[in-house]
This record gives sequence, structure tokens and C-alpha cells, in this order.
Amino acid sequence: MHQIFGIRHHGPGSAKSLKKALEIYKPDVLLVEGPPDAEKAIKHIIDGDLKPPVAILTYNPKDLRQAAYFPFAEFSPEWVAMNWAAKNNIPIQFMDLPQEFHFSLDAENEATGDKQLVLDFIDKTLATEVSGQAEGEKSEDDLLLERDPLGFLGKLAGYEDSERWWEVTFEQNENTEEIFPAILEMMAVLRAEIKTPQKPREQMREAYMRKVLRKADKDFDKVAVVCGAFHAPVLHDYKSFKTAADTAILKGIKRIKTETTWIPWTYERLSYSSGYGAGVLSPAWYKMLFSNRKDVVIRWMAKVAKLLRKEDLDASSAHIIEAVRLAETLAVLRGLPISGIAEMDEAAKTIFCGGYDEPMQLIREKLIIGDAMGKVSDKVPVVPLQKDLEKLIKTARLSKEYQSVEAVTKELDLRKDTHTIASLLLHRLNVLNIDWGKPKSIRGQKQGSFHEHWQLKWKVRFPLAIIEAGMWGNTVETAATNFIKKTAFEADELSKLSALLDAAIDADLQGALPYLVQLVQDKSAVTKDVLDLMRTLPILVKKLRYGTVRKTDLSSIELVVNQILPRIFIGLPTAYQGVDDDAAAEIFELLQSTNRNVSLLDNEFYLENWHKTLLQISENQVINGILAGGSVRILSDRNVISIEKTADKMAFALSLSRDIAEAAQWLEGFLHGSGLLLIYQHSLWNILDGWVENLPMEKFNDILPLLRRTFSAFEVPERQKMMDLAKKGQVIETDKKVEMILNKERVGVVLPKLRAFFVD
Repeated sequence: MHQIFGIRHHGPGSAKSLKKALEIYKPDVLLVEGPPDAEKAIKHIIDGDLKPPVAILTYNPKDLRQAAYFPFAEFSPEWVAMNWAAKNNIPIQFMDLPQEFHFSLDAENEATGDKQLVLDFIDKTLATEVSGQAEGEKSEDDLLLERDPLGFLGKLAGYEDSERWWEVTFEQNENTEEIFPAILEMMAVLRAEIKTPQKPREQMREAYMRKVLRKADKDFDKVAVVCGAFHAPVLHDYKSFKTAADTAILKGIKRIKTETTWIPWTYERLSYSSGYGAGVLSPAWYKMLFSNRKDVVIRWMAKVAKLLRKEDLDASSAHIIEAVRLAETLAVLRGLPISGIAEMDEAAKTIFCGGYDEPMQLIREKLIIGDAMGKVSDKVPVVPLQKDLEKLIKTARLSKEYQSVEAVTKELDLRKDTHTIASLLLHRLNVLNIDWGKPKSIRGQKQGSFHEHWQLKWKVRFPLAIIEAGMWGNTVETAATNFIKKTAFEADELSKLSALLDAAIDADLQGALPYLVQLVQDKSAVTKDVLDLMRTLPILVKKLRYGTVRKTDLSSIELVVNQILPRIFIGLPTAYQGVDDDAAAEIFELLQSTNRNVSLLDNEFYLENWHKTLLQISENQVINGILAGGSVRILSDRNVISIEKTADKMAFALSLSRDIAEAAQWLEGFLHGSGLLLIYQHSLWNILDGWVENLPMEKFNDILPLLRRTFSAFEVPERQKMMDLAKKGQVIETDKKVEMILNKERVGVVLPKLRAFFVD
């Protein structure tokens, strides 16, 4: 004898009804819709090692892209049923198609994807010929019935989605076991209305579930089955399906070995907004319904008020009373036994938020979706890397931040041992693409190489990422070292290699540094792309100039810089002649970056050669104007060329014989960063003023957008002074001789102090 309990995943009302029904029925075994190859995870429910929300993670250890999550909340019917069975010493079995079958079928579909598409198209065509009706001729309701049967029922009842319909029909009413026969009958009629056959994978699932049920009926007197409502009819009447037919459906499916563990889950991931298809719109609200339905509307509105007060927003007792009244009134008008989350949402938005949606975003995140995260005990088996990670977390005193769903800012002082361990851990996890911590620059906080600011937020995907990273080593350091070596070996650009070297230095991966440095040296020796060399330079110079608190030996990086710079100096003037404007803009940014980094090195030999490179660029007639103008500006700012020479170059670039667009580009490069040079060097201003004044109007209109972009980057006071100059036209310079009178008495006071600065 068996009893079928059709449920919808994550429903507090049906969960309570299910528990009552099980207490009345008192089964000898409980069958739950879940993968049998994950049954070993059930013992942790029995042992009480879990605090929901949690999820079973089943994965292919040889291909971690194949992974499946089976989440449970405290109010999930399956969770409630399994906990009830565990407390009453009733055996629990999973009965769905094993995940090892799913992974095998997924692999076959991926391998024969194109072929399967053709076969599906043929099947659809044949079905159309038999029925005499093309899919395009089907009504909207017929298509919805096939695609989303429960959504079709919801639409018939006047609801926009099946989730809301199911909540009103089954979750808000305190029904007991009588709801399950009603669900069974409803689903049987619904399935009879669907003309299209079930998809092959669904047929396999139901055939396997019937197979498990047949065996359970033989082994036990009373069998309870907890399954998705849509599957209930074909399990209740399983005897109408031939055993041989079900065996034929399952014949020939290969198996892929799987591993299973428990991982923490979050309410955010349970919600549809996270993209989890079998989720629930309002986990936090369902939790309140499940915990205590009495006065749930009042308690929820009180939580809203408390939340808003915490954010310094107005929320009084009067607001609570009015919001409760409005929510209950809406429920009565809509014929509901209690207010649902839609009524609560509308009431809170109207009363607390004055109709504005911004405060409601906070309410939805905290009190509708919620921010709860489950916990898994140390008894649950994990990979060695997980154990090392948890050990390091305790040593670094990050246990409070570990698995926190709230973003937490952490300030680290690297002169403290525990903070150094924390910094290394976060950097090494980032190398492994486990971005638990993200470096942040925070104004008003302590800065410098000894201080780091991190924003920590745990993500649900991290447990699987840790398992994946475990293939590279059993400790965080070993895994990060091996993974960064592998990534570096596959890197196809020098700049990517340098970024990996930078990450390895920050993470203090001594085992990887020599290998990475050698790769950078080898790659830089054969790289012909000057831009790639320029992208690489800032990373290396930063480490070389400012060093590292890890006290890493950086002498090898200096060798790489010495190898890269000469190749930039030689190749840049002629490498990118005739490039388009977009490419020139990228090169210009790299030119500015290279200029800053050469200056940081504070090496006269490199500065001299860099200035020679810029001179060649400024004199190149076929190079993009923005590069030539930018080079002249750098040389002028550093007094490598005189202001008279600068004026000559500007006059030539802006001569009316030159192309107008090229002249505007030259001007954009020359004025990059600041326009003060024009304000205080009247000879340059006069050249610009004369050029603009003599431009034909149609050409002026053509280049106006470029000129506006150039001058809009200046500070407001600079633009105001330029406006004053423009009103005056040409500025007449007068030679004024200033007689310098030296006050020896005053100089005598300052001179000894100046001498102390410059004399050893």
C-alpha cells in the first residue's frame, strides 16, 4: 500500500499539511524525489548536522562542470518530511533518476548536439503531419499548457504566475491531509489535457520513480511518496504502466560516477531573482508563515518598521497599524484567507514608502527574499583543500566573516601576523578565482603599502569552486601555486603573464615566482607587439618602485624591465603609423602610462632615451595627431624643448595648410590633462586663437564636437580664464624688465637651512 503526497518545492502550508498527513498515515518507509546516488547525504539530516537553508551538491569529480544542486529550506516539504522520518526512525530513500544518469545523458547530448537537433526537428515535423496542426497554429493557452502546466492553472484562476496561484490555493490555508487527494485529482485531469508526450528525460525520471516504488511496495506494507505534484498521478497509478515498458525506457543509459556533499545555501538563491528555476519568490515571508502563522501580518509590518528605522527612515506605530489594515482589506477584497506577500508589498509601499519604490528594494531584499544562509557541520565530508581553508580562516580570525551573506569591509594592517595571514589567504583565493574578498580603495581610511581594505562576501558557488580548486593541491598555497603556473603556461599575451606575476607576488607564491619571471622574460624577448610591452610595464614598475611588504626579491623583475624598455623606445615611433582614431586613443593612453612609469623609475638613462622617442613621434608626419600633440606636451612640460620650440611645433600643426581634423587631434593630445599652458603662455594662446578665428565656418562646425570634448575636460576656473582671453582676442605681450634687489640680511637667515638640505 502506498500514499502519494504531491507537493510544490518550498511551500510552508503544504509542508505543515504534509507533516500532519504523515503522522496520521504512519508509513514504514519514506520515498522522496531526489537522486539515489546522493542517499549517503541523508545521514547528516538524521544526525542533525545541518541548519537550513542548505543544499545537496552532487558532482562529477572528473568534470566539475557537471554539478547539480538540490536546495532545502526549513519550510521545504521534503525537508520537513525527512526530518519527521528521521525522528521516528523511518527509513528514507531517494527515488528520482540518479544524477549519474543525468550527467551521462548530458554528456551524450553535448557530444551529439547537432544530430539531436535534427532528430528533434524530424520528430516535430512528423507529429505535425499526424495531428494536421502546426505549432504556430496552436492557441496561446495550448502552448502554455504544454510549457508550464501549473502556470496554465494559475492563469485559469486569474493569476499572472503559478507561484502566486499555488500560494493562495495551498499555502495560505491551514488544510491537513485532505489537500493531497485534491492535488492528485487536479494533476491527473491536467495531465490528461496535455496532448504532447512528455520529453524523453521526464519519461526516464518517471519510469525510474515507478521502478523504485514497485520495489518499495514489495518490501514495505505502507509507503509514503513525497514528489512534485505533476508526477503524482503517474506514481499513484504505477500499476497501469508495464514494468517491461519502464525497463525499456531506462535501458542502455550509462553511468558516470558522482560525489555528494552538503553545502550552505541562501534565501537569495532560493528566490527566482537569483535565476534558480525551482525557487520561491519570497523565502523570508514563507519562513514567517511556517514558523508561526498567528498575527503574521502584524509581525511582518513590525519588522518593516524596525528595518526602516535602522536606516533612519520614518516608520512609526501609526504606520504599522495603517499598513496592517490596508493589507487585510486588500485580502478581503480579493477573497483571500490571509494577506499574501503581494498584499503586504502593496501596503508597505503605500504606507511606509509613500508610493516610492526605492525604500521597497530594501524591504524586498531583507523581508521578502531575506538574507539567511545555512550552516553545515564539520562532520560533513569535504575535500582536503576545504579543511586547510577553514584552518586558515580560524588562524586569520576571519570566522565571523566566513560564509557571511552581508558584504563586510575588513581593514588589514600587514604589520600584524594574523592580518598578514588573512591578506595572503584572500590573495591566494583570488588566484583560484574564489573572490571572497575584493580589494577596495576607501577614502578617509589609512593608506599605504602596509594597509589593505577588503570587501568580503561569501557566495553560494564557492563550495563547488573549492572542490574544483582541490584538484590543484590539498592546501590553499599549493593549489594557488599550481593553478597560476597552469594559467601562465596557457597565457598568450605578455600583459596577461605580467598580471599573473603581480598576483603571485601579492599572494607570496614563492613556488611560482621563478617560473613566472622566466616566462615573462622569454615572452618579452620574442614579443613584437609594442603595445603589449607597454601594457606590461606598469605592473612591473609598480612592484619595482614601491616593493612589497612580503620582502620578495624583485631583482629579476628589474632585468625584465631593462629588457622591455629599449624595445618600447625603438619600436614605438614607427610601429603604429596611420592607425585609426580608436586605435590611436588606446595608444595615447598607453603613451601617457609609459611616461608616468619611466618617470617613476627615476633613471636618467631611461628618461633621456624616452625623450628621444617622444621627439621622434612629435616629428613623424604620418602618425596620428593625438600622439604627436601628446608627445610635444610632455617634452614641453619637462623643459626638454623650449617654449619657443613648442610654439613653432604648435604653429606648424595648426597651420591652415594642414588637415583640420588632424590639427584638432593634435590639439587634443597637446592639451591633455590641463589647459594652464595656454593661459600662462600667451604665444601659444595667440596661435590657437588665430587658428580658430581663420577657420571657415563649415569646417569649424565639423570639428566643434572634438574641440568641445577637449576643453570640457578642464577645470571650471581654467575654462573661465580661457573665456576671458577669448573675449580679448590676441594677447599683446610686453617686455618688462624686473630689477632684482637682493636683501643679504634676509638671505642670511634662510641660507644655513637650505645648506642643511643639500650638503651632507
